[in-house]
Amino acid sequence: MTGTALIYSIHRMEHWWRCIGDHLGYARAVVLTDRRGAGDRWVTDDFYAAYEAIRSGRATAPLLLDADEAADVIARCRVLRWLPVEQATAMAQAMAQAMDRVLDEVAPSVVTGFPIDSYVSDVLARRARARGIPYYEVTASALPGMCMLMHRGKLITSEAPVDDAAVEARIGEIAAPVFTPTYVQNQAPFTRTRFLKTFWRFRLRGWVFSALSMLRRDPLNLHYLDAQSGLGHKPRLRDLKVIGMVEPDWLARVEAFPRERRMLFGLQLLPEAAIDYWVDDLDMVRHEDMLVEAARHLTDAGYLVVVKDHPLQFGFRQIALLERLKTLPNVVIVPYEVSGNQMLALCGASLTATGTLGLQAGLLGLQSVTAEAYYVPRDDDFIILRHWNELPGLAGRLRDTPAPDDLHARQARIVSHLLRGSFHADFFSFQTFDPASPDDATAELGRRLGDRLRQLGPDGENWHGRQMPPGGGDHPGSPLN
Repeated sequence: MTGTALIYSIHRMEHWWRCIGDHLGYARAVVLTDRRGAGDRWVTDDFYAAYEAIRSGRATAPLLLDADEAADVIARCRVLRWLPVEQATAMAQAMAQAMDRVLDEVAPSVVTGFPIDSYVSDVLARRARARGIPYYEVTASALPGMCMLMHRGKLITSEAPVDDAAVEARIGEIAAPVFTPTYVQNQAPFTRTRFLKTFWRFRLRGWVFSALSMLRRDPLNLHYLDAQSGLGHKPRLRDLKVIGMVEPDWLARVEAFPRERRMLFGLQLLPEAAIDYWVDDLDMVRHEDMLVEAARHLTDAGYLVVVKDHPLQFGFRQIALLERLKTLPNVVIVPYEVSGNQMLALCGASLTATGTLGLQAGLLGLQSVTAEAYYVPRDDDFIILRHWNELPGLAGRLRDTPAPDDLHARQARIVSHLLRGSFHADFFSFQTFDPASPDDATAELGRRLGDRLRQLGPDGENWHGRQMPPGGGDHPGSPLN
């Protein structure tokens, strides 16, 4: 066992990660957090020291992010982009200095954690990249019972061939019209009462977290700031109007259009890492603006835009997006109760930046418009939106993209790609994890994750070295540069 694994843990997950780290098979595993006293190492005190020095003008350490990179970090973070620019910039620069100190002290050979979803993990990944240290994001695979590794939306795949029988078995499992992702199963009814319960529970949570941040002398902690209702994306009581925004005759309006002219907009969790950190073009990070612009061009071209909100977004969605879409002709909002599978059966095309509906649409042979999501094996299986300036031509691309000649071949490509990036382990073991009695599933996840990290690391297949050369970004400050 050689080398050190640095694990970044989000709030209250450090014990689960500690168990994983103990079984990775590295000489040492260090669990890093941004909360004072949590994990093996925390950045809290280093962060505040750097932040106060920067804000007071007494900083002597060099700033590690240039102006373009700091702006990119702020634009992608669901918290920083709502704060005053001077404060957000100082927080990003201070976190870069704090993370650099950790990397100096720990000297890891690998960094891992959950998918990048805030400026904290974003900055850690950038500083690791500057040192040539591979960063692996661990999450549940789209294939049930498996985990996968990603880096900023790219699936980290092995070069090893996959078994044809496994491909066929998985096609039968996830290409079926009845497939539903684990996280959207068993949803409660979408009622006014449920909306208000959700709203007030999270409003109270924000007040409690604000008090805790003061008591714990940690007022700028991302976990506490993210809970505050003052952030621009948080819902307001007026958003309860979403209950009445569904047309009673939505199905008749959908069926009035030819199926090939029905474009499903499967809305995603917002803000969400897949949108903020998977796209390179910062204009595309303005996800709601992108949706409205796409809908404008599509409806002008004679498409019906069918809007299906994400079931986990109920009680969190600001209705401003829906109101903007409703000003356009031929836009229909369907009930939350209607499943994504039902809508895919009704529509001939789907647009979702990165969500699972895009994967399902591709597997079912529909025209699937998406960003460079983890499930895209090659461009001709999906219609890829990489840049804002591609939106005016979207209707033309849809018109010129034929149905697959061989649907099964497309399904096999997609599933093979997913299998090459997945490994068997129970990602959801954290849901029942007890630090006083660590379970076998978490230990096994640690062992298999460790094997995967070594297989794909610099001494193995060297995925980062092959797939992420310096200068891969399209704009100054890009995390791929």
